[in-house]
Amino acid sequence: EAVVSGEYMQKVDGYINDHFVGRDVWVTVKTTDEYLIGKRENGGVFIGKGALLPSLADPDEGDVDRNIQGIQSFVKTYGLPTSLMIVPSSSEIQKDKNPPYAQVFDQRAFIDGVYGRLAGSAAPIDAYGALAERSGDYIYYRTDHHWTADGAYAAYVGACGALGIPARPYDHFAIRQVSDDFYGTLYSKSGFRFIQPDVIKASSLEQTARYSVTAPGGVQEYDSIYFPEFLSQKDQYSYFLGLNEALVTIDTNAGTGKSLLVFKDSYAHSFVPFLMGDYDRITLVDLRYLNTGIGALGVEDYDQALFLYSVDVFSHQNDIGKLRTGKG
Repeated sequence: EAVVSGEYMQKVDGYINDHFVGRDVWVTVKTTDEYLIGKRENGGVFIGKGALLPSLADPDEGDVDRNIQGIQSFVKTYGLPTSLMIVPSSSEIQKDKNPPYAQVFDQRAFIDGVYGRLAGSAAPIDAYGALAERSGDYIYYRTDHHWTADGAYAAYVGACGALGIPARPYDHFAIRQVSDDFYGTLYSKSGFRFIQPDVIKASSLEQTARYSVTAPGGVQEYDSIYFPEFLSQKDQYSYFLGLNEALVTIDTNAGTGKSLLVFKDSYAHSFVPFLMGDYDRITLVDLRYLNTGIGALGVEDYDQALFLYSVDVFSHQNDIGKLRTGKG
């Protein structure tokens, strides 16, 4: 079951990274030497101005085609009002932080192209525009590829129109700091150590009635969407909703009578808390780890669907293509 779910390989990869004797020291020495002779990219990471930023390969057209077909098939099969949000990377929105001569494909044109191909199937959510308006703010982490709570909030405001919900003011969510020593994925991948750690903030306005995770071993229930134990570990971003899981459900006390089905990658983890006052149930599906089809989810019982993916995952992984088989 662990092999099928992907959990086994995640643990193997984590073990190797954590137990390779002196790995971090050697990577740091190598990266520092290369930085001193002018190299500003290592391990798929740009070493920029006060920040590390992802260096993304050009989109894989085969993966993109399968993902688009998956969304089209889902909408045709279930008929749910569906929205799509593709989130650009920090190296696109905050280009001023990139090192000289950094090569970044045109994510604006790519995202618009995908939205155009899905016209009539999925309503586009302009996360690009919402983030670009605040490009000078702390909307992406310096050491990690994810957006911050402020970045997620900016996208939330931009999404409210498509979702048909009110955009609540920033102060409504009582956002507070939960960590000031976060070093994320780009920090680990790059080997570059001369950079300020990140601050993690989160909404303290929880409206969780029940949070459940469906895994191969059964259903596990929690009383919060936040996992403080991760703040003392390497993977602090997992404070939001815990580790990536195939299927999680949040039952709230919003009292709106509405439900939302979210197909997502980990960008959704710090975005979904802003939606909890507008839906009684939010179910998140990570198709990278789901190998059983979605027929058993009761999709017809949901009011809306949202596909929320980073530009990296949408353009280089094809798991949304699993939905091409219909109800599965």
